[in-house]
Amino acid sequence: MRAWELLLENEAPAPKKVGREFNHLEDLVFTEPNGARRAVEVLKGLSQPEKKISIKWDGNPTVYWGRDDDGTFRMVGKNNWGREEGKSSSPDDLKSFIMSRGKGEDWREKFAGDMAAMWPVFEKATPADFRGYVYGDILFHPGKPYDGANGKVSFTPNQTTYSVKGQSEIGRRIAGAKVAVAAHKVFEYFGDKSGEDFAEPEIFAGNPELVVFGQTYTTTKPAVNADNLSVIEKLANQIGPKVDKLLAPVPGLGDLQTIIYTFVNNQSKAKALDKIDSASFFQWLQNSKVSAGKQAKIADLDKTNPGVMDGMFSLVVELMKAKDEVIRELDQAEGDIVAHTGGKPGGEGYMSTDDAVKLVPRDRWTPYRAD
Repeated sequence: MRAWELLLENEAPAPKKVGREFNHLEDLVFTEPNGARRAVEVLKGLSQPEKKISIKWDGNPTVYWGRDDDGTFRMVGKNNWGREEGKSSSPDDLKSFIMSRGKGEDWREKFAGDMAAMWPVFEKATPADFRGYVYGDILFHPGKPYDGANGKVSFTPNQTTYSVKGQSEIGRRIAGAKVAVAAHKVFEYFGDKSGEDFAEPEIFAGNPELVVFGQTYTTTKPAVNADNLSVIEKLANQIGPKVDKLLAPVPGLGDLQTIIYTFVNNQSKAKALDKIDSASFFQWLQNSKVSAGKQAKIADLDKTNPGVMDGMFSLVVELMKAKDEVIRELDQAEGDIVAHTGGKPGGEGYMSTDDAVKLVPRDRWTPYRAD
């Protein structure tokens, strides 16, 4: 191996975005520099009148719809997006593509039929001069309609049931619709990966059979008086800079943040949120896909930075507790939209768009998608 190749191999990689576009509030501790301090400031700011907190809709399935440069309308599911062979130009094309995937699952035929049945509703609502594509999650559709009873409109697109006051503005819009979708992003062309936040639902208001939601904001401002907020702030000030030093990329280990991110998500999915600590991390690490060389480097970092990893995980846990108090307050507020998951108040959670963070109750929420 040439000397310059050896140098490149051992060079610490440039920092890159860890996690997703919107990370969990507590994940800021290890996903970005000075993240613990920012998490504290986000929490404090949630009670401010100018702060916007939006509902994180639990929609399903995912849909992309829009028009090509020549005006051709297309609508596809998540597995079609960006695939030339799945670039449907008719309801039959869409249905055929869905049926050609998978392994003959029992649900697939109904899913394909449901998607095809929504096609004319979306096409009619999409102006002839519209160009580009919108991506969103379905809230209800003819194959899984809403229930209108007792002065409310209720629908369960995935794990969460939403009840909307029938006489509210949103309730009246829903009442005459066949399909509702929570739209998230808008793209310039089919298969585009660099979309922008969707902010113009009124574009698709021409067909009352379709209701398109953009960001849907809560009407309640949480008090944010978590008992442990002062403890978090003190710990963030004391250990935050040390955490940044611990996580800084070094030759042969440029992805420690991603490894920790994977661990925390694993504990969440395993319903082991009471075991987010350094002992559990190293136990998980032994059975992970992380190479033996990287594991040794992580162990060395832990020894040369005593107590820092323990402090980092303590911050994650304490922030999660404070965040859950905010979520409980929002869940219990009697707004126009009330959500229940597993018979308990609350839905998938909330988002603070300006802060690019999500407030998700990990103790009750397990990500799931049927499509």
